[in-house]
Amino acid sequence: MARPKEFDREKVLDRATRLFWERGFGGTSISDLEAAMGIGRTSIYAAFGAKEDLFMAAIDHYDATYSIKLRNALNAGLPVRQAIERYFEELMIAFGDPDLPLGCLVTNVAVEGDRGTTRMGRRIAASITRAEDTFYRMLRQAQVEGAIDPRADVRAIGRYLVASTHGLSALAKANSDLNALRDVVAVIMASVDTMFAGGSAANANKPRAANA
Repeated sequence: MARPKEFDREKVLDRATRLFWERGFGGTSISDLEAAMGIGRTSIYAAFGAKEDLFMAAIDHYDATYSIKLRNALNAGLPVRQAIERYFEELMIAFGDPDLPLGCLVTNVAVEGDRGTTRMGRRIAASITRAEDTFYRMLRQAQVEGAIDPRADVRAIGRYLVASTHGLSALAKANSDLNALRDVVAVIMASVDTMFAGGSAANANKPRAANA
């Protein structure tokens, strides 16, 4: 009896992640995954389960390997405005990396139309909520410290920044012109500056405690 083909689980998972990132869930077949991962469907099912199970593992891998740089920009203890600016700089770096698929895996799959009624849809929604919560915690801390107008709805601002992220991702998928994307980021940062109009400029530039 032939022995199952041995493979590096993280390496083949990264290949699957990039394929889902490039083509979305619906646009990726098991045959596509076999070709990209370099293993047969029997090995895929044995290691990861069904296609949806593999996708869930891919989302976790994407969060831990690619999205982590964005979260680190927000959690590094930089002054709040600088942290937001660094976040979008990291996003532009990712969009300009020729070795990465265009756009964002979460955005690319979210636009396929699942409204969170399936396990996969709920996982995508949870990823978006996690990003909103990360922004909210940072913005709320800055508000308490007096850097942001106390009347500002920091929850809504967090959602706006996440929506901006996904909008930029959709543009990057359709048009890889980084100059155009940077123009959009400049407008986003101008809107961010209005948040500080009712706060203290000194506190806006005050370093924050880094989050774990």
